Amino acid sequence: MKKISSVICLVIFLIFANQAWAENKINSDSDYDITIAVTINGNDYIMGRLDYSNYGLQLVTFIPIGSVIYTEPYVFEILEKKIFSKNVHRIKCRCINDKYAGNSVAIGTIDFSNESKPKIHLVNEGGYTYISNMSEKGKKTAEKYIPNVWLGN
Repeated sequence: MKKISSVICLVIFLIFANQAWAENKINSDSDYDITIAVTINGNDYIMGRLDYSNYGLQLVTFIPIGSVIYTEPYVFEILEKKIFSKNVHRIKCRCINDKYAGNSVAIGTIDFSNESKPKIHLVNEGGYTYISNMSEKGKKTAEKYIPNVWLGN
């Protein structure tokens, strides 16, 4: 009888411990992946799709020049990341393949606490906006030039 009650207590403990661990895993920032429609340098004609996950930060830009759309991929090295609250990150990053800006550093906040309307604002070393959410004008430009490309939320 004593062994059976011990086994029952152990099973109950394992059930509750497993649920607490699973809830902690769900509410942590250890596994995330968000796609955000952005504009680059505050220019509504340079549109982009930014993918931010616990694996890194990647950006693909779309630039309409005449009737041709040019695309360029960028990969960012995250130098520093601070988590202020669930899904609100302050990051410091550097693009490792940007042939235009060299090794400039960008600092800012990515807030995806509301996944349907994530917010991003990164500024470069000079204090100018480097990457931000797409404006209404940028959305119209994207609809005009790249209507079949989903850039994100």
